[in-house]
Amino acid sequence: MKKISVESFFQQAKERLRLSPLVEEGMTNRFIVSVDINRMGMALTGYLKWFPYERLQILGKTEIHFLRTLKPPQRKKILKTLLSHRLPCIVVTHKMKPPADLVAEAQKHQIPLFTTPTPTTKFVSEISVYLEEEFAPETTIHGTLMDVYGVGILILGDSGIGKSECALDLVERSHRLVADDLVYIKRLANRILMGSRSEIIKHHMEIRGLGIINIESLFGVGAIRDKKRIELVIRLEEWDNQKEYDRLGLTPSTHKIFDVEIPMFLIPVRPGRNLAVIIEVAAMNHRLMKLGYFTAQEFADRVTRMMAEETSRPSATRPKGKK
Repeated sequence: MKKISVESFFQQAKERLRLSPLVEEGMTNRFIVSVDINRMGMALTGYLKWFPYERLQILGKTEIHFLRTLKPPQRKKILKTLLSHRLPCIVVTHKMKPPADLVAEAQKHQIPLFTTPTPTTKFVSEISVYLEEEFAPETTIHGTLMDVYGVGILILGDSGIGKSECALDLVERSHRLVADDLVYIKRLANRILMGSRSEIIKHHMEIRGLGIINIESLFGVGAIRDKKRIELVIRLEEWDNQKEYDRLGLTPSTHKIFDVEIPMFLIPVRPGRNLAVIIEVAAMNHRLMKLGYFTAQEFADRVTRMMAEETSRPSATRPKGKK
């Protein structure tokens, strides 16, 4: 089971989620183990039968106002019972100031306590996205990921086939590099595959015969991006004269990552083929297909109609010759 230490969570998300620590004790040995979160509303009333203590806990404006309505002995008793569970951490939203006895109990049990000015509903949405990304299934693939005309294209192929050289040509044509050589892929909700770069390699690229180059330094920040949704796969392979390659595109192939099928084109490589232009056209054609225009099928339907019209046309009658 994947888990994230509260300290790691705070360091990574403090700016994104606008978190400020009130109680920092326990951050190193407390862990978030679930993508789900919990608002402590029912638990504050004393109903603990289904209390999901293992989740990140949220106290919003309603919960804080409810705690303030309680008499100090009653509030202290409830908080003592709640915080005796091994909670990962507590976040108080909406600029609310937590009661002093909540802070005291958190310090006593070494439960990290944070505040944020973000309203509760918005914070729940933002932290759900963050946790979903952190807990998403992930894998690594040897390949190159590019952003071509807004389409995330994963370029695959055997080592030395020319993936990096093709990517460099695309960067030269004002497209953006996401990752080269090693692509990190996460499967998010709604079957979205999000690709990103390695922190070690970052936006470097290996060009055989030239060495390691830094795309950001050479071409500027406009030539890179940190992550991109994968929508199309291009597989490069050496041209095989004995193999019959698809010439119409009526039966598109797919490439499976996790349980998600991604449209794929198999592009044979041989001298003289401009791979960068082919990939650009593949990206534009993919955008057309998303809009409902399938070029190959439209062409096939047009040919079928013309053949049907030719078949149904009556034969021309010959003029009778004079006797």
